[in-house]
Amino acid sequence: MLKIPIEEIVSKIKEKTGLDDSLISKKIEDKIHELSGLVSREGAAHIVANEFGVKLFSPSESGRLQIKNILPGLRNVSFLGRVLNIYPVRSYKTDKKEGKIGTMVLGDETGKIRVVLWDTNHIQLIEDGKIKQGDVLKIKQGYVRESRMVEGIEVHLSGNSTIEINPADVDIKKIPEMQAVISTAERVRIADVSEGFHQIRGAIVNVIDANPFFEVCPQCGKRARDNVCQEHGEVTPKQSLVVSTIIDDGSDNMRVVFFGQQASQILGMSAEEAYKEAQEHANNNYPIEAQKMKMLGKEVVIEGKVARNSFSNELEMVGRKILAPNYPAEAKKLLGEV
Repeated sequence: MLKIPIEEIVSKIKEKTGLDDSLISKKIEDKIHELSGLVSREGAAHIVANEFGVKLFSPSESGRLQIKNILPGLRNVSFLGRVLNIYPVRSYKTDKKEGKIGTMVLGDETGKIRVVLWDTNHIQLIEDGKIKQGDVLKIKQGYVRESRMVEGIEVHLSGNSTIEINPADVDIKKIPEMQAVISTAERVRIADVSEGFHQIRGAIVNVIDANPFFEVCPQCGKRARDNVCQEHGEVTPKQSLVVSTIIDDGSDNMRVVFFGQQASQILGMSAEEAYKEAQEHANNNYPIEAQKMKMLGKEVVIEGKVARNSFSNELEMVGRKILAPNYPAEAKKLLGEV
């Protein structure tokens, strides 16, 4: 299923036409009525966008998708990206099959995305060291899936997909260097935040009292439900952490959720240490209760993905990186704004 948030479609129509939100919404509703309710509001928005000549999928100069425009449901995806991280190749075995899986993270000037390799020839490129951190890859015929982890979406490569390393027909200098790609998150005030990948700076003003533990597969780190990992079958799961906070920057506040290593970093203890404390006090919430006062008021810089919670309909962030404020740099930034 191809998903583009309707807010993004409306925003692109507004940018192209100059129409206000109410008029665009009316045109969408008129289109739903015209088609006798046979299309969803999102589907009607797609039609209205096309009628105005609005391109919802903006290719890069090379004709390939920029990473920010890679969306769930897309197939035959082609894009360029610089290798930011390469993870160790893992083996898996289920009742039906066994094999290897490779994983890496690619980035361009618009964002980052996880790429999953299933084909043995592709995986061999990692094992033989032919794909290195910093290389530019040309990916062809990937398909996009919602990640079972917290990262959001990921591009999967099958035997029909192709990988070219530092392709000769591409000016790889146009793909930003690693440090520039890693720093692509845009700093925004919480009051101005929108869906997408952003950086915010603020203070922790609340920590939600809730069970911080969930079980993951010890081999791949993905969530295990009822002792079953969808990739590795029946496993003995290990504990991982989730910590939910409220961050305030003076303009507004928002919920920021941390998983895994980021949750351990914000809590100040590993999942194993937290679980041991919880067991000793017969209270899963004890680690949160014990650390809460130390966390309140702590100033942090957070990079992460902002999305709308389907239950509360509020924007919230999944924190992917926690940075200590660089006060000299922050002061220089403020002076520049003044």
